[in-house]
This record gives sequence, C-alpha cells and structure tokens, in this order.
Amino acid sequence: MKWLKAKYTYVLIVLSLLVSTALQVVWLQQLFEAQQKQLKDEIESLVSKTAQANLYYSITKFKDPGNLSLAKQLFLSPQWAQLRLAFDNMKIQGIRTSSKIIVDNDSTAVILGLSIKDNPSKKRAKPVITGSESTPEELRLSDSLSLIQMIKNVNTALKKIGINSRSYYNIYSYDSTKALQSNVPAGFKPAFTSRSYLYNIQDINRYQLNLASVNTVVWYRMRYYLASSILMVILTCSAFYFILKLLRSQNLYAAAKADFTSNMTHELKTPIATVLLAMESIKKYKLINNPETLQYYLDISQHEMQRLDLMVEKALNVSSGSEADQPLKLELYDVQSGLQQVINSMHLRLQNSDANISFHLLEEPCFIYADPLHLTNIFYNLIDNAFKYSWKNLFLEISCKYDSEKVILTFKDNGPGIDKIYHKKIFERFFRVPAQGDTHDIKGSGLGLYYVKHIVEKHNGTIKIKSEPGHGTSFIITFPIAL
Repeated sequence: MKWLKAKYTYVLIVLSLLVSTALQVVWLQQLFEAQQKQLKDEIESLVSKTAQANLYYSITKFKDPGNLSLAKQLFLSPQWAQLRLAFDNMKIQGIRTSSKIIVDNDSTAVILGLSIKDNPSKKRAKPVITGSESTPEELRLSDSLSLIQMIKNVNTALKKIGINSRSYYNIYSYDSTKALQSNVPAGFKPAFTSRSYLYNIQDINRYQLNLASVNTVVWYRMRYYLASSILMVILTCSAFYFILKLLRSQNLYAAAKADFTSNMTHELKTPIATVLLAMESIKKYKLINNPETLQYYLDISQHEMQRLDLMVEKALNVSSGSEADQPLKLELYDVQSGLQQVINSMHLRLQNSDANISFHLLEEPCFIYADPLHLTNIFYNLIDNAFKYSWKNLFLEISCKYDSEKVILTFKDNGPGIDKIYHKKIFERFFRVPAQGDTHDIKGSGLGLYYVKHIVEKHNGTIKIKSEPGHGTSFIITFPIAL
C-alpha cells in the first residue's frame, strides 16, 4: 500500500510538472505570435511613414512647389496615407485608376481619378505631369535619388527598432506587378514582405521591403517573459524536488526510528538477562562462600550495568533530541587516565575474547577541559564498536599525543573497514552501514557515532575517520588542550 501511494505521488508530480511546462510553452507560443504580428504591423507602419515622408520631400525638389506648409500637412497626414493606399489597391474589374500632377507658378495639384470603361484596359494609365519643365531623364534621376533616400531612411528606421540584419527590396513600375528592380537573392524566402508604396510624387515606381527574419527581435522583446517562464519552471521543479526529498527523509527517519526501537529493545534485554543470570548463579550456587567466583560474576554484572547505563544515556539524550539543551560539567580532565579506566573496566571482556587493546601511554598527562561522564561514554562507544564490528582476533590500538594547541586521540582497529561513501553518513542519527542482504547481523541503535560526534563538537573538538574496506578503521579525535 505504501508503495502504491509513493508511486501515485511520483506520477502526480511528474504530470503536474509536464502540465505546468506545457502551459508555459503554450503561453509563450501565443505571446510570440502576438508579438510577431505586432512587430510586422510596426514595420509596415514604418515603411508607410517613410514612403510618405519621402513623397513629401520629392515635392520640395520642384522649382515652384507652391505652399509647402499645406503640402506637408497633407502628404504627412494619416488620412493621405489611407487614401493613397486605397487608391493604389483598387483592383475592381472595369475600374481604371489614373493620377495627374499639375504644377504651375504658385501651386502643385495632385489629381487622383477613377473611371469606368466598357472595355477596360489591363494596364494602368501612365501618370501625367503637366506644367513641369523636367525632362524624362531628369524624372528618372529624381526617382533614383528618391529611391536611394527611401532605402537609407528605411534601414535607419529598422535599426531603431532593433533590426540590424540586411534588408532587401523590390521596385515595381506603375503599370506592372513584376519587379522592375530587386536585390533579393535567388531562392530567398522572406519572413516579412511589406506592401508596395509610392515613394515619389511623380507616381513612377513603388518600393516593397523584404526581411529574412524578424524572430530575433521578437525573442529579444520577449526576453523578460521568457526568463520569467524558465524561472517559474525551475522554481516549480525545485519545490517538488525538495518536497520529495523531505518526504523521503521523513520516511527514512520513520523507518530508522522503528528499527531503532527494535534494536534498542534487543540491546536492553541482553545486559539485563546477563545480570539476572549472574545474580541467579550467585544465589543458586551460594557463591558468597567462594569469593573469587563471586567477584567474577560481580565484575560481569558491573560491566553489563555500565553498558546498560550507556545505552539508556544514549536513548534519553540522543533519541529524544534534548541533548543540545543539557550543559556540560567541565573540569580539568586527563584523557589518558579516563581511557585507562575504561580499558580496565573491560578487562573481563578482553579475557573472554580474542581481542587485544594496545594503549600507548605518554609520560606526561594530557589535560583538557571536559565532562568526565560524556568523555567516558564516547570512549566506551568507540571501543565497543570495534568489538562488535571487527573480525576475529581484534587488535585495537589507542594512542594519545599533543602539542601546544590540541590533544589528538586515535582509535585504530583491524576490522573490515568502511566504504568511503559512508564516511559522512555514519555520524548521522540512526544511520547504520548497510550489510549484505539488507539485514544487520550485529544489533545496534545507530546512535553511537552520532552521540560521539555530538559530544566531541560540544567540547569544541573534531572527529575524523580514515577507513577502507578490508583495511580497518581509524577514528581521530582532536580536543583543545587545557591552558
């Protein structure tokens, strides 16, 4: 059932991420299309206004252009742009369009005409210019200059809106839809093509803009929307990741606590059963009359009670999480003396096993400020772990050295060693190095090394591990020396 719940949770999270990402993609796509259309309308308007301005300036080239102020108001107005666009796009069969420019001494007139013919011509009427002294060559020159100015102004306006790529153009004559002049390369597929616009008042030729791509500018304008969408997806993924990690940690923590309860129960029963057996033997065999045997059983009972006290201390101080609130009772403490007492108390255990402890004493004491109870407990923990997890014929080497700033204790055994990937995890609460087959033949609470590290750090010390599978384990503890 738990597996099913976990499975559905993962499926739901994956679906949520996919839906969230898909919605962001759809939103960005719609926004991209809207921005692209807006940019194309902006370019179209740009070309139209540039053509209007160019058309007006072509009037100023006349010898007697008339009232330029009124001409400027007319030819640069949006109403003229709409009128001229409607006139140029008149495609009704049977209706013929014509334009005429009349220039006299004090005015310039532009006449746009529509006529209905019974037999309509397919060709557009050639524009008529009367009153002008310009020759055909001068008209062509004027048109060429207007075209150059038109191209220049369009490119300048495009750069202002962020389009720096090369632009192409088509030039159409007044009576043909086939390009009269073009710099568009063969096989070119434009992303944008404008309408054709009159760029000279003489109504000879029309200009059409072609662009290879406008998407770069669209994406640039959408950069903040794009960044916010990506950030939103990343934040959503991160949130789900940390939620899953938290849930997994809680599940592991709950499983570890259950395992701790089972193992701690077993560990508590063992010393109690041993003490009860020793007391029963004393009463049954009346060992009060045999002092040597009595002392032997009392030593066993004392050792087991010490071990029981240590386990209860760990269960109360570490499992409850209240160890951080308990102050240390610091005093001047000789770590060598404390280690020697712990080793002496385990003498009976050493005699009944193949284990051997080598303790290298220094001639001078190693004093630190410490809580004797907690320091004794961590020594018991480290030695007891060496007994439980070592192979046969345990050899535990304990050494102490110091310098002007610190005291260094080393516990080195010849046990099976610990893989490097577990070096940091072994100090976590409830963690135990996985055994083969996912079972632990050696009972334990998973609190010992966590307790050791916590107490060492409360004494402003450090603990490190050096170990490789098959090459034993070394725990190196450093304390500040008492000054």
